[in-house]
Amino acid sequence: MKSLILYDSIGGNTDKVAQRINDTLNGKISEVDFIKIASKTDADFFAYDLIFLGSPVIDWLPTKQMMNFVKMKLKLYSDQGKIIPSSPLISGKFGISFCTYAGPHIGKNEALPMTMWLRSFLEHLGFTVLDQWHIVGQFHKETDMNTKGRLGNILGRPNDKDLLDVENRTKGIVGALTD
Repeated sequence: MKSLILYDSIGGNTDKVAQRINDTLNGKISEVDFIKIASKTDADFFAYDLIFLGSPVIDWLPTKQMMNFVKMKLKLYSDQGKIIPSSPLISGKFGISFCTYAGPHIGKNEALPMTMWLRSFLEHLGFTVLDQWHIVGQFHKETDMNTKGRLGNILGRPNDKDLLDVENRTKGIVGALTD
């Protein structure tokens, strides 16, 4: 099984989550590519069996860099005829969309559009999306929002408990796919 962790991070929260996924996969899956998106990033999604696609939530969506990459890949794959009507599932291709969010105004509901956006991309490719993960992460610039938002005090998150949850979810996915 070959896996890709492709993500963006601004303040380090999504870095922590992606790193925990990577650490958990290593030794359990034969090949893991761990990529933080950059202007020259390239990856062929169809070369992977399991993809973790993540970003911080910025105004209910992924980062602009992640959105631009996904849109570019969607156009490329469409031009190549790899995206076809009804998006039939491709056997053995799985994905997880994940995010870090602070949700100061309406909580987790601020994160749902972002993971649905990434999920929709994977589903257009024909991947079976197994789950969407929403992990609380602190603000790094607007510190008042860490204590006055709907989620209460989110300073220091994602914390050890959050990352252990990510680890356990990752182990569950791997166990279900490799047993």
